[in-house]
Amino acid sequence: MHPVTDDELRRTIGTLMPDALTRLAELVRLPSEFGADPERRRACADAAALIVDALRDLDFPDPRAVPTSDGSLTVLARRQGPPGAPTVLLYSHYDVQPEGTAADWTHPPFELTRDGDRLYGRGAADCKGGVVAHLTALRALGDACPVTILFVGEGSEEQGGRGLDHYIRSHPAEFADVDAALILDAANPGPGRPAIVTSLRGVVVSRVSVRTGTRILHSGTFGGAAPDAAMALIRILASLRDDTGDTVIDDMPTPQIPHDADHRADADYPEAAFRENAGLPAAGRVLGSDDIATQLWARPALTVLATDLPALGEAVPAIRPTARAVVNLRVPPGVPARLASDLLTAHIRRHNPWNAEVDVEEVISSDPFTAPADGPAHRTLAGALGAAHGRPAVTVGDGGSIPLCGTLRAVAPRAEILLFGISEPGSNIHAIDESVLLSDLEAAVVAEAMFLRDLGTDPRQRKEEEQT
Repeated sequence: MHPVTDDELRRTIGTLMPDALTRLAELVRLPSEFGADPERRRACADAAALIVDALRDLDFPDPRAVPTSDGSLTVLARRQGPPGAPTVLLYSHYDVQPEGTAADWTHPPFELTRDGDRLYGRGAADCKGGVVAHLTALRALGDACPVTILFVGEGSEEQGGRGLDHYIRSHPAEFADVDAALILDAANPGPGRPAIVTSLRGVVVSRVSVRTGTRILHSGTFGGAAPDAAMALIRILASLRDDTGDTVIDDMPTPQIPHDADHRADADYPEAAFRENAGLPAAGRVLGSDDIATQLWARPALTVLATDLPALGEAVPAIRPTARAVVNLRVPPGVPARLASDLLTAHIRRHNPWNAEVDVEEVISSDPFTAPADGPAHRTLAGALGAAHGRPAVTVGDGGSIPLCGTLRAVAPRAEILLFGISEPGSNIHAIDESVLLSDLEAAVVAEAMFLRDLGTDPRQRKEEEQT
């Protein structure tokens, strides 16, 4: 059987896209947020079951939803390729972020809605669209797929992925033969602009608790002498950013920032484009002491995710004895997450005003990730993305974090780990009106099918057979 040609793949995928969108709509309809809500837990289980059924239809002999240590379900399936074929891991996740206030959405958050070339709905871009892209690429290749496939669909990525991480480390033999891992959970720099991500920041999420007293006090009777826990917390948090907006943590190693011409050419991020993508007002300041790409991809960034303080409607003239916050630290490449977490904790304790009682509890931690851009699988994916999009793929960094990458490197050290995606700045992932461009989704399917075909086929043989 000769390998399918580029034109054959494009035509086949064009005919498959309506069914792909139907499957995506089924997944988006499920509010699969992995958390404490039992109805949403059931939605996660239903999403996993849909994916298992789809893999069974693709002739995977034993697809299954495997319970993991954090209570989530990971979909796992393996389909053997020809003798001696490389093994390719296909990863995406089906859990989603909460939708926030549904009334703020232009389109219903859990209903796939097409508006022009955009498909709206929670998970359409991050990352149920990625799941569907994998399934559709496999369907397009059919029996002509020349590689062994290991499919991984995660159910708790948005909550740190501890369940999948523990499963992989507990079952390393299932992953040890992976030659290439396609992690479809990254972002492109713009619509129709394909990219391969070769660096990720790590992440540390910590809960900070401050206590300055034993009871609530009248702000008139005691104010001025009694310490305010809310103000103590605010001063601690303010110490983590300087006047330029740089994150400053005592003794944090200086990031190793590449300044070679090739990196700068790919990493350029004009301020005007960033302002538009971020929705910054004209007078709003872009933060940091370095260029925008470096700020986003190669420097630490501290964000306050939440505070436990009275809401405005609950304001009373009183001094509160306790205050809490959850902080998110994006860890630059080259700095271990364990070190970053320890330095963050030490900084918070050192910058504690008024000798308050301060407790720091780590919630999530994962290391940064970097990958070389010169391996054969990287070159194959770059060629496939370029052919699918009609323009060359660039190599970029990404400020996000994917714990799976470090775990895979530990258990499958020979594997090339390749990150690409279907989202772009206009996709609004983790926010209201999340969406994916239909053209980018289809191009990703085409690129993945080309990649799988080319990785398992001698290019010289394919060229000769296409010519005949």
